[in-house]
Amino acid sequence: MRTKTKDITIISEKSDIEGKLKMPGKVMILGSFTGSINCNTLEIYKDGKAVCTIEAENVIIAGYFEGELACSGLLTIAKTGMVKGRVAYGTLLVELGGVLDAEVFQLESRDT
Repeated sequence: MRTKTKDITIISEKSDIEGKLKMPGKVMILGSFTGSINCNTLEIYKDGKAVCTIEAENVIIAGYFEGELACSGLLTIAKTGMVKGRVAYGTLLVELGGVLDAEVFQLESRDT
């Protein structure tokens, strides 16, 4: 059987989850998550909160994130986003009003 390429996992507004997520697709955090996440795409919504370790290709943070983040593609911090901790990124976009209060590293390009 084929697996779906558009797998989506949603942590709803009233959820408070602790653990380890390893997902092939997108993770959307509208509530609260503590632990570790490994996925393709991660979105932390305006009222979402994540205190964890993250490994993802693309990340959008419009809520609160604290911890260690490794984003190999595009890391976007929206105008309502706050990021604290240690961040490694491929490409970085911080919208006006977004807060990046972290130790920041750019990953080396894989292009030659």
